[in-house]
Amino acid sequence: MKKIKGFTLIELVIVIAIIGILATLAVPAFNNSVRTARVASARALAATVNTGAISAYIESQMSGTGTYPKVTGAWDGSEDDANVFKSRFTDESVTSNWTFFTDKSTRTDHCGVWKLDNDATVMVVYCNSEVADPADNATGYNVYFSHADAAYTSLGGNITRAQLNGAPASGLPAGLPAE
Repeated sequence: MKKIKGFTLIELVIVIAIIGILATLAVPAFNNSVRTARVASARALAATVNTGAISAYIESQMSGTGTYPKVTGAWDGSEDDANVFKSRFTDESVTSNWTFFTDKSTRTDHCGVWKLDNDATVMVVYCNSEVADPADNATGYNVYFSHADAAYTSLGGNITRAQLNGAPASGLPAGLPAE
């Protein structure tokens, strides 16, 4: 009599159960690492925009104005990927995964907003103070990023958190609340 080699049904069920247990442990860890990577991407974009704003300010001081770059646009929350400010301080390849729009805070600070295409809760915001004359540049700014776990993480600027009331923020339809 010839012996047939193979796995028994019990052995297969045990292996499938072990794979299932490992999957239930691995999937949440994977999702958390994806979220962490998206937030890190927002932090990197915000840092780049902040560095660009500071560099532009230093350049303007050399010409005697001492102003920050201003955001131009409709400030109505509609998408504006053709806006030159979207890639002003970054390479187009960096911002290709981000949708750009312009908006205003309650005190009418002009905001350029980058929203991550594959996770709309992750955004980077550059706000500059409104100016009376459109030919003038801004005298104040703030760069922050926002995501589902933290509505406001500032990377720099002289416009305070309290002054940014109503500025765009993740998960807050009315924008940042007054502190």
